Amino acid sequence: MKKEKDKYKNWQLKLITIGSLFSVFLILLVPFFHNFKTETKSVESYVALGSAEEKYYDRLEEVSNEYRNEEKDFSREVITATFTILKLSIEDFDFGDMTKGRMREVADLMLDQVNHEDGTITFTPKTEDGVKDALPGYFKGIDSSLSDATCDRMAEDVYDYIESYEALINFGQGETDPCISTGNTQALVFLNMTEEQFIATIGPIAQADYSRTGVFASLTIAQAILESGWGKSELAQKANNLFGITCGSWDNCITLWGRGWRVFANVEEGVQNHSEIISNDSIYPGALSATSSKEQLNLIADIYAPPSDGNHNYRGLVTQLMNQYDLEKWDVPINTNSDLCYTGATEWTIRTVAPTANDPAFTVKSDNRGQCVWYVQARVYEVALELAEKGIIESTQADLIRSKIYSVYANAGDWIGASQNIMPTSTNINDLRAGAIIVWTKSGGYGHVAFVEEVTSDSVTITEGWATNTTSCPSNWNCINFNNKTMSIDEFYNSYGPHYTGNYNFSGYVFPLE
Repeated sequence: MKKEKDKYKNWQLKLITIGSLFSVFLILLVPFFHNFKTETKSVESYVALGSAEEKYYDRLEEVSNEYRNEEKDFSREVITATFTILKLSIEDFDFGDMTKGRMREVADLMLDQVNHEDGTITFTPKTEDGVKDALPGYFKGIDSSLSDATCDRMAEDVYDYIESYEALINFGQGETDPCISTGNTQALVFLNMTEEQFIATIGPIAQADYSRTGVFASLTIAQAILESGWGKSELAQKANNLFGITCGSWDNCITLWGRGWRVFANVEEGVQNHSEIISNDSIYPGALSATSSKEQLNLIADIYAPPSDGNHNYRGLVTQLMNQYDLEKWDVPINTNSDLCYTGATEWTIRTVAPTANDPAFTVKSDNRGQCVWYVQARVYEVALELAEKGIIESTQADLIRSKIYSVYANAGDWIGASQNIMPTSTNINDLRAGAIIVWTKSGGYGHVAFVEEVTSDSVTITEGWATNTTSCPSNWNCINFNNKTMSIDEFYNSYGPHYTGNYNFSGYVFPLE
């Protein structure tokens, strides 16, 4: 009998804030180990995996055509989500185990049979609740050792998975979007992705990280493919850990194969942590001085995957992946003059990476570079320039916005009072809207400000900047810290908005674009 795996839901992991990242001192103490299973892998092994996936989708297409010919309408998404939950919950359950017969069983439980007076029979789709009621029996039929509670939980997970997956990709059609990074990507979505879809998902994440850290995106992508088996490894699925980073002093870890591994809140955090360690000169001397991804690989390969541990062809495998999938095309830094990958419902492009000297709006002032006030002033002007370029506002209006925003001279916490005669303001937290500067005060401190990028019916996205050690850096761009944060409406109103980091109290909004 197949054994039940540990119960978990990747998409329910809590976000870990930038403030919880360990210090450089701790990084010095934590070696960066690759997943020891890597040495047994080869690029050819992924061809077999891809073949198994292709056969799965061929079977699904055959079943779809069969039911379509019989005028039976069912959801392919539910079948694949059901398979995914089985794969996560039952040891060794894989693509080949999801036969056409098992697909038909799921299709049948999604349909209600209607008998008509004239003797004809039609089939109508069940509601989501109806399918959930039927799925536990299906799971029990596959593995009778599963508890009733587990089968009920798995039925709920099927629809949780669909919701999570649809946030990244048009699930039924298999269409990819070259800019589908959400900032909270869960490795769960990789299970049923093709190689192209995996690269299209992680590419923008690695590219944004490269822009911030200097760790080449193509190196990050290739290592993620090799270390995690296209995001499908157990460690990737359970911990969003695509690189085999061991626990060390990390707060949240998981034990697999007798060792501790870091658990990341999302793929983005794992990519960030991977780059932070490679960027540490005491572990990988000179890695950031590389002028190409392959040079960077040469500088880290023997340390990252020592030949003495049996990794005799690690460099060759990573290089082969870079070449085979043309990954070096991602080695282009992102700035405001290029196409950013995360665009929201607002009329401007949401910033996802730290500003650089290549971003004109951020060069207007330099005396307080890196401070939160410096960031929001430049960000407002940057948005105004983009709106003018798109013809949404006149260039003269963009100039007026610049004049107003740079006429305020005050500590962050004093911006409401200092702005009142210059721009619209509000002290009502319910007046939240995109384009606002949110202001927090702090007793005995300077306070803090951030820019509200987007507000939807479900979420709020803000960006903010601040300087290392709170001191500005007029002649240095390396001291800039940057954060793009998307949260639910409830999280904003219940915690983040009223009490930023718990020590800052909401003061109000400034509306420089109005």
